[in-house]
Amino acid sequence: MLINGIVTNNIDATDRGLAYGDGLFSTIKVEYGKVIDWPLHLERLKLGVNRLFFPAIDWDLLEKEVFESAQTVNLESHYILKLIVTRGSGGRGYSAQGCDSPLRLITLLPFPMHYLQWQKEGIAIVQCDTLLGRNKQLAGLKSLARLEQVLIKQELLGLQAVEGLVCDELGYVIEGCSTNVFIYLNGQWITPKLDYCGVAGVMRARILKNTSIQVIEREITLDDINRASSICLTNALMGIVPVKQYQAKIYSKQQLEKVIELQTLLNKEVFNHD
Repeated sequence: MLINGIVTNNIDATDRGLAYGDGLFSTIKVEYGKVIDWPLHLERLKLGVNRLFFPAIDWDLLEKEVFESAQTVNLESHYILKLIVTRGSGGRGYSAQGCDSPLRLITLLPFPMHYLQWQKEGIAIVQCDTLLGRNKQLAGLKSLARLEQVLIKQELLGLQAVEGLVCDELGYVIEGCSTNVFIYLNGQWITPKLDYCGVAGVMRARILKNTSIQVIEREITLDDINRASSICLTNALMGIVPVKQYQAKIYSKQQLEKVIELQTLLNKEVFNHD
């Protein structure tokens, strides 16, 4: 573990990330020492830091630490680099006054190799009962405060499901527990708008930035989900994963081909650091 450039497993018990979830994180894929999609991870981090009014962060130093950490696993085909940035220690109660030294924390973790199998074979998913609250100020951010996802994961464990779709409190489909969702409906790829809740994932951003792929961002209902001819889930680690079954609905091989087409288009471009 690397904390502010020092190899240590000790973190200050007064850190606001620990006390209040006052921080952000990004889970990054590393391939043979290359940091995949780093520009998109950095873009989201900067957005979050500005939205949460963090003190100034030395982005060049952070990037240097990320790249050097990734090089320590340059013999591994797949690895995970988890980057956490907190407001640091200080302030009184919820007040952040006096917090002027953000904390940078980097850990390296083994890659779940079954994600590669999911990409090829697809997964079965369920519909979750747990709902997401709406908060425009935090929408899109990957903050440390993930209690909703903890509850969703508990629900999935009880259902013996690996993933599930989650709605907001108004009933609109937003995302999976740890994934974004895309549906193919009436000849068009659609993904939920994340104006009020949800995490704006890096793989989602790659798809939206790809000029070869036309995607509409709009509110998605459960009726849209039931009528969709194809569904896929995405995140920075697992890439694009086809949904082969949603609840009792099973998708045909022909329907899954639309997701394979999407995977092929994305594989033609990779945002990384050499």
